[in-house]
Amino acid sequence: MEKLENIVACNLTYLRKQAKLTQLEFGEKFNYSDKTVSKWELGTLMPSVDVLKEIADFYNVSVDYILTEHKTQKEFESEIAKVVNPKEKIIFIALAVTIAWVIAAVIFAVGRISKEAAQDITKQIFYEKYWIAFLWAVPASFIIMAYFTRRFFKGSILPLSFLSCFIWTLLASIYTHITIFFNQSNYWFLFIVGVPIQALLLLLILRKKN
Repeated sequence: MEKLENIVACNLTYLRKQAKLTQLEFGEKFNYSDKTVSKWELGTLMPSVDVLKEIADFYNVSVDYILTEHKTQKEFESEIAKVVNPKEKIIFIALAVTIAWVIAAVIFAVGRISKEAAQDITKQIFYEKYWIAFLWAVPASFIIMAYFTRRFFKGSILPLSFLSCFIWTLLASIYTHITIFFNQSNYWFLFIVGVPIQALLLLLILRKKN
């Protein structure tokens, strides 16, 4: 038997998606923020009886319908099961980020081994630069976090925040890569590209907060 919080979370998500509403649009109809709606659908917060009655009337169903598990909603269970376990989601994201750093470590190790095996001093210098894999792991980590937080924590500003960090660390990685491997340091103008993108992201973040 599912916990009542999880059943309500599943039913609220099902009804909202059937009505083709976002969490923000749904919350506005009842004067609640999308964050509150997200908590209802996470199962971390239960709407009061009065609110459940309003929601039931809005969807033209009974309160009992919202409080009861329905077999017809099995197609949503896998999705909701993910949503109602936010801690597991965080662990999953952490593992995904760890994979990016493991790949960076492998590339670095290959560089060190290749350097020891190389006889040519030019090749040794080239392989020694493989430490830059750790630098590329930083924007990779941010884009991974942006992608999964967008999927798992809808309505949050975290995806946009991580995307902002991704843009700047990506530009920094490109600049550093060009400087180290091509001995060119006059590509500072790359960072200008990030300014309008950052401005757009800030506008989106402010819009979500409001």
